[in-house]
Amino acid sequence: MKTILKLLLEILFLLIGVPVFMILFCIGFIYTFFKHIIKWDYSLSKQFTPILRNINLVFDGLANAGAGELLNDSLDIKNEFVRFGKWYETISAVTGLIQQYEKDTWLRKFLKILGKNHCAEAITEMQAYYYNHLFTKK
Repeated sequence: MKTILKLLLEILFLLIGVPVFMILFCIGFIYTFFKHIIKWDYSLSKQFTPILRNINLVFDGLANAGAGELLNDSLDIKNEFVRFGKWYETISAVTGLIQQYEKDTWLRKFLKILGKNHCAEAITEMQAYYYNHLFTKK
């Protein structure tokens, strides 16, 4: 019963939070755009690069969380620690960690189109430290 209530609470937050956050994002994005157009300053790209990067990270996290089980099953991931499905990790970083601690996959080979060592470079320092600690502890 407690897990159902927790799920319903998350759904309520979703129904309220997503529209509020999307409205806030749109207003802030439009404000930033017009502010820099009116001033015609050089920082337009400085302001929009982080916005676009964060949009990419949000959708990467959504894809990782939503397709985690599908990716784990289709890539036959046996590792109990390094797995797809965590919203706070990117698909590229998890793919790089899987290569490092388990096996190479067709997904990593495909993601090489983003850069030769894209998946290895996508692993954050925190992830590298955390997973290295997990695997040396065993």
